[in-house]
Amino acid sequence: MKLLSSNAITPKSVFRTAIISLSLLFGAQVQASSLTVPDSLVVETVNGESVSLDSTVGLKRGQQLVEINYRDLFQDNADDSGSWVRSKPLYLTLNVANNQRYEIITPTIYSAEEAREFLENPQIKLTINGEHHDDVELLTQAKLLTQLLLK
Repeated sequence: MKLLSSNAITPKSVFRTAIISLSLLFGAQVQASSLTVPDSLVVETVNGESVSLDSTVGLKRGQQLVEINYRDLFQDNADDSGSWVRSKPLYLTLNVANNQRYEIITPTIYSAEEAREFLENPQIKLTINGEHHDDVELLTQAKLLTQLLLK
C-alpha cells in the first residue's frame, strides 16, 4: 500500500520552494558594481582575494582594496625584440556604491621610458559610469601602509 506518492507536498519541499522563491526575489535586487582596467593593468586581488584575469572585475558595495600590477611591452626600435616594464604591486582604495561602473584610465604611454616615469608617480583617472570622477594616485605598498598607520 502506497501512502505517499512521489508528488506529495512535504514540509521539506515547501521550505525548499520558499527559499528558492525568496532568493530569486531578493537576489534580483542585488546590484553589482564593476571595475574595468586597461590592458596594461592587471587586477591581482580585491580585498586580498584573487580574481580572474579579466579586464573587468566585480566589486561588492563598501570599502574595497584593489591590488593592481602594471605590465606592458615596448618595442622602441624596429629591430628590437622589446622590453617589458613591470611594476611592483600598486593599490587602489575605493568606496564602492551599488550598481556603478568604475573604470581606470592611464595616461597614454608610448615608450618604456614613459612607462617608468609613470610608475614613479602612478596617477590615473577614475571614471564612474563613464563620467570623469577623480584623478587618483595608485599607492605603493609603503604608501599604503603609511596611509593606514596615519588613520
